[in-house]
Amino acid sequence: MKKLLAIVLCLIMVFSFAACGNEAKIVVAEKESAGEGVATTDKEFADYTYTAVDTQAKALMEVNAGTADAAIVDYVMSIGSIGEGTDYEALVVDGEGYAPEEYGIAFRKGSDLTAKVNEIIRKLKNDGKLEDIAETYKLDEILLGEKETDAFKQADKDSDYKYVMDKGELVIGITYFAPMNYQNEDGELIGFETGFAKAVCAELGVTAKFQEISWAAKETELAAKNIDCIWNGMTITPEREENMSVSIPYMQNKQVKVVKSK
Repeated sequence: MKKLLAIVLCLIMVFSFAACGNEAKIVVAEKESAGEGVATTDKEFADYTYTAVDTQAKALMEVNAGTADAAIVDYVMSIGSIGEGTDYEALVVDGEGYAPEEYGIAFRKGSDLTAKVNEIIRKLKNDGKLEDIAETYKLDEILLGEKETDAFKQADKDSDYKYVMDKGELVIGITYFAPMNYQNEDGELIGFETGFAKAVCAELGVTAKFQEISWAAKETELAAKNIDCIWNGMTITPEREENMSVSIPYMQNKQVKVVKSK
């Protein structure tokens, strides 16, 4: 009887250890982001439990704190945000990345402002100003080349261009994440997208007004005219091009898996 009891206890211990070893890992990503798409569809994460978070910064915090095993974030965010000399020295990029993508700026569907901004983007590229801004944030190597688009023509009615010019400001919907839009130690908003948007607005002759939004509600905010554009490392997708007017792509990106170094 004692021998049988010992065997039973041994089996219980074996199964307990096996269960611990097979405990599901946790992967996090920003809600309704390209990272969420990777985390929920890529076969590599089939055995992971997915948890959505509010921002990409929160995703990195979860991994750093040990409450998640991996985060899927934009490659551009990983540049300068993790590793030696950052707040997340223990975090590293694992693998080559997923889902190559391009960034664009979104305006309201049918907006004539899109073509005007496209003209300015091409000018900033030709003048070397866009590369200078990108170089500041170590992003110059992933800028995209010039692309031809339709010439600007102001709409006869419901002109977004006239609407923005009349009020003298472009309200830009953003979320905070480095190196695109973030606050320095003095509370000043800086980043690649911040500098890029200011340069475009200077050419337009209007003030750049940055407004924090919920990324999940970005299209609603745009349609309601609470903002005039979405300018925050936005991935160009067929769905977004269907629902909004999207600028020429200006930067290439991908999603990467961030983990704690071993």
